[in-house]
Amino acid sequence: MRMPVWSRRLLILIILSFASLQVLQVYCPGWVCNTTGEFSERDEVLPAPRKRYGKAKVQMQMFNDERHEGISLWNDEEQSPRRDVKVDLNNSDILVFLHIQKTGGTVFGRNMVKSLYDPSTGRNACSCRPEAKRCKCYRPGGGSQEWLFSRFSTGWKCGLHADYTELIHCVDQVMAPKDTRNFPPRRYFYMTLLRDPYRRYLSEFLHVQRGATWKNARHWCGGRFASDGELRQCFQGDTWEGVSLDDFLACPDNLAANRQTRMLADLREVGCYNKSAMSGQDHDRLMLASARANLRKMAFFGIIEHIDDTQILFEATFGLRFAERLNNSYEPRGENFTMTDHQRRKFMEKIALDVELFDYAKLLFRQRVQAVRNSTPNPKRFLGIS
Repeated sequence: MRMPVWSRRLLILIILSFASLQVLQVYCPGWVCNTTGEFSERDEVLPAPRKRYGKAKVQMQMFNDERHEGISLWNDEEQSPRRDVKVDLNNSDILVFLHIQKTGGTVFGRNMVKSLYDPSTGRNACSCRPEAKRCKCYRPGGGSQEWLFSRFSTGWKCGLHADYTELIHCVDQVMAPKDTRNFPPRRYFYMTLLRDPYRRYLSEFLHVQRGATWKNARHWCGGRFASDGELRQCFQGDTWEGVSLDDFLACPDNLAANRQTRMLADLREVGCYNKSAMSGQDHDRLMLASARANLRKMAFFGIIEHIDDTQILFEATFGLRFAERLNNSYEPRGENFTMTDHQRRKFMEKIALDVELFDYAKLLFRQRVQAVRNSTPNPKRFLGIS
């Protein structure tokens, strides 16, 4: 007996669906497509159903006027390691990861909780349950106190992709209730990743074009959240899916512009998000100077285009080891774009401060890596290479 037409169509649809899944598994790397059922950028940045929309869960009481800036591990002039400061995760020290969008922070952050271990004991630095979105990073000495503030350990407790301004006024509010022991006051060691501004901006454009959004970020500064008038939304509706490059470049309040500089600066020095606080030229000059100063004070920062040196620097700085070479976890995805002369001029305007910051960061990075190489007989041992 012949199969009914609707049955044949249903069977064909099932076969095609199964075949497409197999193609996805073969041609799409797991860390990009997240076929492992673990972490995914989509957990935080793609739009939720309309009825759940609104502001992020972080509330005003998570912030206060008290500042908790980081401890520097580097001598200011020659960028050599300080001998008078050592990170002690057994006591009250806390590593804080400032995660800038589209810099490789998702993969790096996942590796911190999934594959870091203490070389002196061989124990994993964090404990992760299967299918869990976050892991617990308890101090090596035991107890319930945590040593890592990051998306994949504590979550977005200071807001979605909290910047430097938000973190220094919030992180202690989050970590204080977790620390009930009578140890010395908590010390914070900040760290971040940077990326070539050209690639980072285009990566963010493509991400938004596919439907991603960070509209739930609150942008706290100077005692309040940024108002709708200070940061006007670039699009109507839930997402900016399908946006053209021209429209992306044209929005005056698109925070993709000079994102790395803005997120590393203390925005109180430029009047927060109040555009009338000073001239645009003064604003840019002060914001770049602040970002440079804060980057210089960071206990650690890496550059995603130099992931081997980033791993060497991280492991030498904090005395922890990754279970494998991070280079195996990353794939360079530079986007080849053809732009008109007008688009290119607008594009370079949007990343001008980030280009200056990145040039400065590369100089600092080379100094720190060289200092570690000079003080370590075989720096490649950090990569698992004998």
